[in-house]
Amino acid sequence: MIYHVNTNMLFKTSQDTRYTQRLLPWLILGIGLVITYLLQNIAYQTNLKNVHERFEFRANEIVSNIESRIESYKIVLLGAKGLFLSSQNVERNEFREYVRQLNLAQSYPGIQGVGFSLLIEPEDLAAHTQKIRNEGFPDYTIRPGGNRDVYTSIVYLEPFDWRNQRAFGYDMFSEPTRRKAMQQARDTNNIITSGKVTLVQETERNTQPGFLMYLPVYHHDKLNTTLDERRENILGWVYAPFRMHDLMRGIMGPHFGEIGNSIAFDIYDGNTPAPENLMYDFESQTGTPGRDQEPVFSTLKRVDIGGHSWTITVRSLPALESKIEYKNAEYIAISGVIVSLLTALIVWLLLNGRERAFATAKIMTQELRSSEAHTSRLNRALKLLSDCNMAMLRAENEQLLLKEICQMIVDKGGYLMAWVGYAQHDEYKTVQPMAEAGDVDDYLDSINVSWGDNEYGQGPTGVAIRTGLTDINQDYLNGPRMTPWRESALRRGYQSSISIPLLNSKGALGALTIYAAQPFAFSKDEVELLEELAADLTYGITTLRTRAEHKLSEDKITFLAYHDTLTKLPNQLLFCKYFNELSESAQQQQIKIGVVLLDLDNFKHVNDALGHSAGDQLLILVKERLINNLHETDKLSRIDSDKFVLLLNDIPDNGRFASTIQNIINIFTQPFEVETNIIDTTASIGISIFPNDGSDWNILLKKANIALTHAKDNGRNIYQFFTEQMNLDIQEQMELQSQLHNALKNQELQLYYQAQVSMTDHSVTGFEALLRWQHPQKGMIPPTKFIPLAERSGLIVPIGEWVLNEACRQAKVWLDHGYPLVMAVNLSSIQFKRGNLLETIAAALKNTGLPAHMLELELTESILLENVDSVMNNIQNLKNMGVKLSIDDFGTGYSSLSYLKRLAIDKLKIDQSFIADLATNSDDKAIVDTIIQLGHSLQLTVIAEGVENTAQLALLKEYGCNEAQGYYFSRPVPAIEAETLLSKKLS
Repeated sequence: MIYHVNTNMLFKTSQDTRYTQRLLPWLILGIGLVITYLLQNIAYQTNLKNVHERFEFRANEIVSNIESRIESYKIVLLGAKGLFLSSQNVERNEFREYVRQLNLAQSYPGIQGVGFSLLIEPEDLAAHTQKIRNEGFPDYTIRPGGNRDVYTSIVYLEPFDWRNQRAFGYDMFSEPTRRKAMQQARDTNNIITSGKVTLVQETERNTQPGFLMYLPVYHHDKLNTTLDERRENILGWVYAPFRMHDLMRGIMGPHFGEIGNSIAFDIYDGNTPAPENLMYDFESQTGTPGRDQEPVFSTLKRVDIGGHSWTITVRSLPALESKIEYKNAEYIAISGVIVSLLTALIVWLLLNGRERAFATAKIMTQELRSSEAHTSRLNRALKLLSDCNMAMLRAENEQLLLKEICQMIVDKGGYLMAWVGYAQHDEYKTVQPMAEAGDVDDYLDSINVSWGDNEYGQGPTGVAIRTGLTDINQDYLNGPRMTPWRESALRRGYQSSISIPLLNSKGALGALTIYAAQPFAFSKDEVELLEELAADLTYGITTLRTRAEHKLSEDKITFLAYHDTLTKLPNQLLFCKYFNELSESAQQQQIKIGVVLLDLDNFKHVNDALGHSAGDQLLILVKERLINNLHETDKLSRIDSDKFVLLLNDIPDNGRFASTIQNIINIFTQPFEVETNIIDTTASIGISIFPNDGSDWNILLKKANIALTHAKDNGRNIYQFFTEQMNLDIQEQMELQSQLHNALKNQELQLYYQAQVSMTDHSVTGFEALLRWQHPQKGMIPPTKFIPLAERSGLIVPIGEWVLNEACRQAKVWLDHGYPLVMAVNLSSIQFKRGNLLETIAAALKNTGLPAHMLELELTESILLENVDSVMNNIQNLKNMGVKLSIDDFGTGYSSLSYLKRLAIDKLKIDQSFIADLATNSDDKAIVDTIIQLGHSLQLTVIAEGVENTAQLALLKEYGCNEAQGYYFSRPVPAIEAETLLSKKLS
C-alpha cells in the first residue's frame, strides 16, 4: 500500500506545537501572577483588619480609662455627701480629715480637690460673712460682689493649698456654665458635670481648660423626693474641680507614651468637635509633631461624663500605621512570583528537557515550603496578637488574663508551652510562675529560675528580667547557658525558647516565656510581633491593677460614706438602712425595737482639758465597752461628736428593758484609762420605741433626742423613755425660745435681787442679781426654763449684756444713796466664748459710773475647763480692771485645785445642794467644812447659798463661813423691795 503524506498538514501541526510550547508557560505565568495578586490582597486586607482592631482596642482603652476614672471621682463626691447626711453639722476639721484620708494626690491624680459650696439667701448674707470671719478668716467675702437673688460660696475646699485658696468664697452660681450644672444637679439629685470653664484657681501661667462635678446636698431630715422639695431644701453642693491636662496625665499614667506612639486623640466639650470646644489637645500636650496627610484610621467616640457629653476624636499615628508594612503581602507576592516563574519554567523545561525540570521543581518545592511555613507562622502570630488584645479588653481579673493569654499562645500560636513569671524581690531573686499553658509533667515545678546574676539566672527568663531586653535561646541542644534546664526541656520536646520582659514604669515586673518544638523557631518578624504582644500584656496588667487600686479606693470611700471615720461604726445614713430592714422584720413578727440615744456627759470638758486626741481615744473605748454589752442582733452607731445610737432588737417589756438600759449606764461606773489619764465620765440616755412611738426612723430618732434632753435636764447619768408630754414640753420650749427674741425688746425681762448677808452681824453686804421673765400671757417664767433656751440660741449674749448694765445701774443708785454694796452678776460660759466680754463689762462700768470693785462676777466651774489659757487670760484682764470674781456652785463641777492657785479669785460660793441636808447628812457636813477651810487657806471669802433654817446657819457659823444667802434671810425681790432691807439686820 502506498501512503500519501500531506506535507502542508505536517508543517501546520509542527507549527501549532511550537506555538503551544511558547504560549503555555506564559499562560501559566499569567494565571500564577493573578492568583498571587488575589492572595496578596487577601493578606493585606487581613493585616489591615488586624491593625484596625488594635487601633480600636487602643481607642476603646482610652474611653474606658476616662470612664472608670470619672466613676471613681463620683464615689469621692458620694462619700463627701454621705458626710453631710450622717451629721447635723459638718465642721471644717471634719471635712478636712475626710479629704485627707482620700489621699487625692496618690489615689486620684488629676483632681484638684474636694469642696463644699453653701447656698445663702440674701437676708442671711451678712450673718454668714461674719460667721466665716469669726472662724479665722477676717478678710472673707463672697466674690464677685453685687446684689443677686441668691448666693453660693465655696466655704470648704481641701486640700486648702495656695491654689485652692484662690477659690475660697467664690460664688459659682454667678457664672452661667457653673450655674447650669448646679441647677441640673439640684433638680435631679444626681452628679452633674459642668461644661468647659476656666477654674478660678488658675493663674496667668500654665492655664488649662477645666470642668467641675457637682452633687447636691439637701437640708438634714428634709424631703427631696419631688422637684419642688429639692429646690426648696437645697443646702449646697459638694463638688470637685478638675484641670484637664492634669487629669489626662493622671488617667493615662505611665502608658501615656505607649499610647502616644500609636494613636493621638483630642477631647471636645459637648457633641461638636469645634476649636472653641477643645479641652485637650494631644499634640500640644505630648509634643507629638503634626502631620499633613490624613491618618489611615480615625474614629469618633462620645462619652457621657455625669450628664454631660464629651466628644473624643481618635486617629492613628505613623508608628501604628507602619505595622501595615505588607510583610505578609510582600512574602506572598515574592513567593507567588517565584512560584509562577518556576512553574512556567518547569512547563517550558518539560516541553524542552525532562531532567532539568525535575531538579528545578525540587528546588522550587523546598523554597515554597519554607516560604509557606514562614508566612503561616507570621499569620498565626498576627491572629494571636489580635485575639490577645481582645482578651485584654474584656479582662477583669489579672490572674485569669495571664492564664487566658498563655492558653492562646499554645492553642492559637502553635507553641508547645508558655508561662508568665513575676520577679520576686527576695534574697534569691526568684521568678514566681503566675500562669502557664502546655506545661508537660510539671516542667516549671522541676526547675529553678532566678533573675539574679547567678547560675540559674542565665536563661532567657532571668536575662530578660534582669536586662529588660528580649532574650532568645534558639537551640536547647547546643546552647551552653542552658545546661541547668537542658535535660528537662529536651525530654519534653522543647527545642528553642524566647523570653520577653514585661516592662512597666518601674522596670521589669516579670517575663513572658514561650517554647517551640523546632530549633531556630523565632524569626525577626515573629519576635517583633511577640514583643508587641508582651507590651500589650503589660499594659493590660497595669490597667487591671490600676482598676483594682481604684476599686479599693472606691471601697474605702464607700466605707467612709457610710461609717464614722474615728470609730469605724456605721453612721446615721447606714443606720437608717439597718433600721428599715429590722423594722420590716419586726413588724411581721410583731416585736419591738428600742432606739437608744446615748450622749456622754461633759465630754467637751475632756476635749478642752486633755485635748481632742484624748477625747478621740475615750470615744473608741466607749465604743468597745458598748459593743461588748450588746446582743449580736443589736446595732451600734456614732452619729455625732459624743452621741451614740443603739438599735436593740426584740426588746422585752419596759421593766426588763429598763434593766437592760441600766446595764448600759453601768458600764460607765469604771473609769476609762486614756494615755496617762484616768477619766470618769457618765452618760445620759433617751429612748423611743418602735412601733409605739412611730415607725419612721427620723421621727423615732427625734423622739429619742427629746427624751435625751430631758435626761440631761434632770441631772444627767440617767435614762428617760419618750413620752408625749415631753413632746409638748419641747414644743413649749420652742415657742418660748421664739418669744424670747422679743422679750428683751419688749422690756419683759426684769432683775430681782437676793441679799448676801454677813455671818457676823447679819448686815447686808451685797446683792446677787437674778434674771426673771414676766411673760405677758404666761406670767412669771422661772429662769430654769428660759436661761437654758437663751444659752442654746445664743441670746444669752445680748441678754447678759443687758443684765450687766442694769445691775451696775442699780448698784450705782444704791451707792448714791449711801449704800456701797457689792453687786454679784452671773456669767454664762457662752459669754466667755462668743461675746466681747471685756469690752461689755468696761462699757457697763463706764456708762453707769459704778466703781469696778463693787462689781462681782460669778463664774461656774465649767467655764474654767473650756479653753483654759483663754479663760485665764480673760480672768487676769478682769482682775486688772478691778472687778471681783467668785466661783459659783463650788464642789459640783470638775475644776482642779491647782487652778484655784492660778486664779485671782475673791470668793467661793458653796452650792445649795450641800446646804439642803447639812444638818442631817454627815457627808455634806464634811464637804462644807472642807470647802470653808480650803477657801480660808487660800485667803478667799466663803459664802453659802440656799440657807433656809437656823440649824444650817448655826453649823455654817461653827465652820467659819463668812457670808450666806437664802430664803432664811430674803427671797429674790425687785429693786424697790430690796431697798427696804438695806437698813435692817437680817435674822
